[in-house]
Amino acid sequence: MSSVSDDQLVKVSTEAATELVQTFYQALCSNRESIASFYAPVPSKILFNGNTVADGAAVQDIFVNQMPHAHYEAQSYDCQVINRAYPTVTESGIKPAAQMTIKDMSILVIVSGHVRYGENRDQPQRGFSETFVLVPNPSAERGKRRRDWLIQSQNFRLVV
Repeated sequence: MSSVSDDQLVKVSTEAATELVQTFYQALCSNRESIASFYAPVPSKILFNGNTVADGAAVQDIFVNQMPHAHYEAQSYDCQVINRAYPTVTESGIKPAAQMTIKDMSILVIVSGHVRYGENRDQPQRGFSETFVLVPNPSAERGKRRRDWLIQSQNFRLVV
């Protein structure tokens, strides 16, 4: 990868965080059948209020079959590059350093906001805090999936 400035890294990571916040919480509210598509095939860890969830398909199953309707409102988010040369794995193995681009990095995204469970708008809002680690989608460049970034790790907590 050629020399990439800190400004370029900030721009790409901010765009990735914004895309995640705008699309993920929309899916949790109104398109729960798409939730699994946000996750890397083998996430390292997914936690909901201290409970481990196996993978994106299990998260989707929880939201489709167990959770009441919910309205999420992300009020603030921030991001930071974790690894500016994340070892992206493709079908042919780990991408060589010479082929890496600015999108071959991992990103920490921290979100806070409110969630209201149930259809009734009079239901009380609860605060939440959520942390994600995003990694590049190795199949995005071949057009197999439309997301550039996938969730590798996630930790969700309701705030009391």
